[in-house]
Amino acid sequence: MNNTKQALIIIFIVGFSLVFLRLIQLQVAEGGKFGRLAVENAAKMVPESAPRGVIYDRFDKVVVENRPIFTVRVLPYILAKKPKPERERVLGLLGKLLGEKIEFKVSATEPIIVKDNVPLAVAVQVEENKLNLDGVVVSSRPVRLSKYGTFASHVLGYVGEIEARELERLKLNGYRLGDIIGKDGVEKNYDRQLRGEDGGKMIEVDVYGTPTRILESLDPVPGPDMKLTIDLSLQLAIEEILGGQEGAVVVLNARSGELLSLASYPNYNPNIFADSAENWKWQQLNYNKHPFINRALAIYPPGSIFKIVTLAAALEEGVATPDTIVNCPGYYKLNNRLAKCWLGRGHGSIGVVEGLVWSCDVVFYELGRRLGPDLIVKYARKFGLGSYTGIDLPQEKKGTVPTKEWKETYLKEPWYPGDSINYGIGQGFVQVTPLQMAMAYASLASGQLFRPYVVQEIKNKNGKVVYQGKKEVVGSVPLTKDNLALVRQALRDVVKRGTGVAARVQGLPAAGKTGTAENPGKAHAWFICYAPDDDPEIVIAVFIAHGEHGDQAAAYVARDVLKWYKEHRLGKEYPQEKFEQQYILNGRAKVPYRPKTNIQPPLIRDTGLPVDGGT
Repeated sequence: MNNTKQALIIIFIVGFSLVFLRLIQLQVAEGGKFGRLAVENAAKMVPESAPRGVIYDRFDKVVVENRPIFTVRVLPYILAKKPKPERERVLGLLGKLLGEKIEFKVSATEPIIVKDNVPLAVAVQVEENKLNLDGVVVSSRPVRLSKYGTFASHVLGYVGEIEARELERLKLNGYRLGDIIGKDGVEKNYDRQLRGEDGGKMIEVDVYGTPTRILESLDPVPGPDMKLTIDLSLQLAIEEILGGQEGAVVVLNARSGELLSLASYPNYNPNIFADSAENWKWQQLNYNKHPFINRALAIYPPGSIFKIVTLAAALEEGVATPDTIVNCPGYYKLNNRLAKCWLGRGHGSIGVVEGLVWSCDVVFYELGRRLGPDLIVKYARKFGLGSYTGIDLPQEKKGTVPTKEWKETYLKEPWYPGDSINYGIGQGFVQVTPLQMAMAYASLASGQLFRPYVVQEIKNKNGKVVYQGKKEVVGSVPLTKDNLALVRQALRDVVKRGTGVAARVQGLPAAGKTGTAENPGKAHAWFICYAPDDDPEIVIAVFIAHGEHGDQAAAYVARDVLKWYKEHRLGKEYPQEKFEQQYILNGRAKVPYRPKTNIQPPLIRDTGLPVDGGT
């Protein structure tokens, strides 16, 4: 009996000790944890979105900002406590202000959105009647506004609600369901920097979910502001000059790699993605024309603008000298194949440097054959082709500088001599982006190869710089001083008296190259130049899809850009111009379309020879 009693006492003591230890664990060791859980179970977080940082151009003009969207909500847990006649009076008055009948579900516990994207005037009326609208609240949230509509849409990008696959990838970085994130352009590449810190209210609720008091309130912190290298006025001018032609125009600072302008058409209006109420406008986009493709970063055959690579390789490797003469009868014979020159009657006996001036295909067929693919690849890569430039924008393509191994791997064919002569004129398998070629010509202008960039700096609201873009040299032009001088002089002569005379602008001498790249359908048109030719400030690359002739469609665009630059920027360190407000029309860029027929070539073809219409 005593043994049984002792056993019961021991069991009681052990049990009590375990319970006591568990209580200590719950209340002391883990008290804070369970306290927080209790608060969270009895509270609701009502988030308040932080506005993203404002985006400025290089001269501090606002290009992207935030505008408020007003939402009218009904709080069921307040209205449900009122008598039916009072509820009907409140909902009737609200319906009159909003211009529509309002229905109310007594059983609802969460705030009900009655109307989203309410006009400011209506939101003000609701607020003015606040005393008569108990249980009705007006809230606001910031949405993105691109002030000039389609302006630089491929640079700026757009924002939208986070998708499931994006959330899976970004949730460890603090992203949540319902977050608004950048989807393209700098909005995407610098999303974390542009985002602010969301605020909100922690509200205590009872067992029925009815709010009882505010536990904590945090104000949202706006995101840091961004300053671009883009010149707003130059960009608007270029978009007008480009008009409705499919293609791209890239303008770079020749001395630093800063992107002054990037225009790609077709484009889109980022504003239609900022607000879900505007989603119907998505249908207005012509998806068949692929407006979301940034054509400045897409790949195309280069045609004759690639000939600088072939000439540089030939001069540097000694397969040709400045005195090398090639006979051009209008075609090039390789075994039983005849490859035509763009000038049917031929250029006759012509030097290799002069061959660049007149874009003689026969000269570059011969140089391509002498060099072979390995040497062409060597110099193409030194000019930055076949690799990413490192631009701080999404969508950039790498391009292709094909090798023998590349052809064997992807096409299951050996390299033929015909491939080499095509390579020499920038045809065949080689693919480049307009930005890559702009950087290649910038290296001829400056002697250095830069990494291009579009974001100059990012500052928080206290003025502290949290990101700084800077000039970055990633290589040098692959030419000796003497050979570089020869190529530069040839490019000057292209514009002065050769295939690029259509881009000649009095008072702003340029050096550049035309190109017409064959592809299925109509040929693509290219023109790339830098100016002034003796002390370059800018590089302009123009690509017109299916423009047929580089000396026409592309050169005329470059000419008009040079004219604008001469009038508004040349010699002006910080232009204090009067900005044309007519470009802003209901948040949409007012950029008139100028058809090709309005672009007339200058009457300066004084050489007696036709301009470049070939490769």
